[in-house]
Amino acid sequence: IDESELEEANPNNRTVRALTEVMTVLDSIGQARNADDLFLVNSGSGSEYLVDTRTGSCECKWKQFNPGKECKHQKRVAFATGERPIPQWVDDDALDDQFGLHVDGEPRKAVADGGVMQVRFDDGPVTSPAEDPLAVTSEDEPRTKRAKQEDIDVSFLAKPGRYEVHSASDSRYEVDVLEETCSCPDEAERCKHRRRVEIEIEADRVPRPDGKLPDA
Repeated sequence: IDESELEEANPNNRTVRALTEVMTVLDSIGQARNADDLFLVNSGSGSEYLVDTRTGSCECKWKQFNPGKECKHQKRVAFATGERPIPQWVDDDALDDQFGLHVDGEPRKAVADGGVMQVRFDDGPVTSPAEDPLAVTSEDEPRTKRAKQEDIDVSFLAKPGRYEVHSASDSRYEVDVLEETCSCPDEAERCKHRRRVEIEIEADRVPRPDGKLPDA
């Protein structure tokens, strides 16, 4: 049986793949930047597809051959942004660990009484930011969660208050904590890079804005 026949036999298969396969949904880079309805979806194979939620389109080949149906990339965007609740039958442990990490909005999950609840991050045994300043809490905003979870390196650049941020995508940005600016293209008031720098300064992991070492 080929994949298309399998999809017809079990329509939930695309939903399962949308929830469990390695995919990254991005809403603030490339063609998706400053466009509320556009999202870039990077697959585990390295392919990238543009999803337009307004027109219901996706650039993937499956969608081109099935224009009246919803592909796994469209489903992933809907689940990751919270536009559609994750079905109750889905095991939380099976969710891709990058789920909803790179978009504004909060994933939601259907519950037994027919309602929905926000998917919360498990804070684990660490409850005090003093013990682990990068521990994610349920109260963190989406950009703060990204700032804590993404592989970001912060180094002091120059005084007063200038830092270099090396992101997981190998991009480098300059953050000025006194001017409250960042050279990244994110137009949010406080991007994830500024937030990460502020967290690391507060935690004494990098020199203070005046260039003095934390223990000086």
